[in-house]
Amino acid sequence: MSEKLSRLYEQCKKVSEKILEACEKDLFFRIISHLDADGIAAASITSSFLLKRKARFHLRIVQQLREENLREIKDSKDSVFIFTDLGSGQIGIIEKNLPPDSVIIIDHHPPEKETTIIQANPHLAGIDGATEISGSGVAYLIAKSIDESNMKYAPLAVVGALGDRQDKGEQHRLFGVNTEIVKDGINQGVLEETTGVRLFGRETRPIAMALEYTTDPFIPGLSGNHGACLKFLTEKVKIPLKDNGNWRTISDLTQEEKTKLVSELIQYMLGPAEMTPEEAQSIVGVIYILPKEEKQTPLRDAREYSALLNACGRMRKPGLGVAICLGDRSKALEEVESITSDYREKLAGYMGWLTKPGNVIQEEHLQYFHGGNLIDDRIIGTIASIAISSGIIPQDKPVFAFAESSDGMVKVSARATDYQVQQGIDLGSALRAAVKELSPEGTAGGHNIAAGAHIAAGTETKLLQLLNKIIEKQLSGKNGPNKGKH
Repeated sequence: MSEKLSRLYEQCKKVSEKILEACEKDLFFRIISHLDADGIAAASITSSFLLKRKARFHLRIVQQLREENLREIKDSKDSVFIFTDLGSGQIGIIEKNLPPDSVIIIDHHPPEKETTIIQANPHLAGIDGATEISGSGVAYLIAKSIDESNMKYAPLAVVGALGDRQDKGEQHRLFGVNTEIVKDGINQGVLEETTGVRLFGRETRPIAMALEYTTDPFIPGLSGNHGACLKFLTEKVKIPLKDNGNWRTISDLTQEEKTKLVSELIQYMLGPAEMTPEEAQSIVGVIYILPKEEKQTPLRDAREYSALLNACGRMRKPGLGVAICLGDRSKALEEVESITSDYREKLAGYMGWLTKPGNVIQEEHLQYFHGGNLIDDRIIGTIASIAISSGIIPQDKPVFAFAESSDGMVKVSARATDYQVQQGIDLGSALRAAVKELSPEGTAGGHNIAAGAHIAAGTETKLLQLLNKIIEKQLSGKNGPNKGKH
């Protein structure tokens, strides 16, 4: 075991000891977590081991941790406050509103500052929380530290890591501490690792719909276009789409048919879609399977499971996602499949808007788009991620996306590529610095490759000016602005 991993395990052990001590005192737990797939998975893992201990708790899922969230609970008596998949980047407001000795932070975002608050965070052990372990992964290590029978939750940590796009290893494989979690899952018989076609809904969707709904990678001309997908499959791939009147899924295809599908897809992506060889090859990669889940359900493929949880959070139904993670396989699963379909349709519509000329504005060191009240502020980050990772917008600069929030503020989501980060860009640091200078009302945080903020409406132009200067300085410390597509 490496020294860094040992330090992370030691943090997790201290957190688990504090949780167990609170359980023995019958204290009330208040869990606050983020609304994305990783946050929902982290909260569910934490809730699961508290349920096993018969502990009393309340769970709340939030879009972003803000001071008003803490004011609502600051007078809670005999409570322990557990923050999962957030908290480290908001230490200042937590210390201001809650007793530090009653707080536990389980997170993977860079800590805002030093604190006496007990926390488990990979960055404090010298491990990159943006790529090597997610918030749910840290929650899993704590659960495992409490009781090794909790290793059965390894698949949820994998689902969370995939939700945070940590599959950046060879052929989209998880790496870093995540590999230890994958090994646990495989050894427990609750996880399998294989290689296959990375299309959305490979277990559940008719082949044409799986292709239509795929946004990672986003395939111009096919993603979001059902008619074009049907035409491509019938005229180019030429495989039967039905079997005895029933629509076939990717998992139903023979190996020969899968090979034919992949070959035609790569030719299309390199040709008419004008994608790079790297983007085209990304259609094949490592698949994580949950063998204990029923076949042909969205929970059997870890990426589809992750997309399902993300849809719940983004569509204002995070409780449904938690229910699924805690084992509900009846009404909750039926409802969540409908929500996922609605979410995918929204994504396709938003991506269509984004590709229209003039909607993405280029500045010297960044690019941006403003969804106004057209794009849901809970989905703007996903749009930014798909846009830059798929190459449908230029990949030579980081992208900043804006959307109006219901509270009168503006949500900012920032995304970069791995190459840009290697050149010195740190979006979390840039946003925190810019927002701090912009207004005391704003909040910001995140990783070097993905970050977010809330700012006052009308301050977007000033924020972009500040960011442009900050990013210029970040790049000047490396090899200068990256040119071209990578």
